[in-house]
Amino acid sequence: MARSNHISIHTFCQYHGIESRLIFTFQELGLVEIVEEEAGFFLEEEALSRMEQIVRLYKDLDLSPEGVEVVMGLLGKIEQLQEENLFLIRKLRKWEK
Repeated sequence: MARSNHISIHTFCQYHGIESRLIFTFQELGLVEIVEEEAGFFLEEEALSRMEQIVRLYKDLDLSPEGVEVVMGLLGKIEQLQEENLFLIRKLRKWEK
């Protein structure tokens, strides 16, 4: 069922207790990329932690797919701001020396 660096959507959905159409909804919203091969549809291993975060938001917080999209966008902006803040702190420390 699993490819060398892919996990089948069927396997992922069974493990997390969700329907595969939900993954395709997340793809339509631009939250996840699905790989299509002759054997079926797959998620890349590198995307698993993000996909698991998306599923946790969806299930644990009882969010709609669109709500998950908003939260993931906000989390992305927070991460970007944290990186910018760290960059500026490092730059300031160099300037103070």
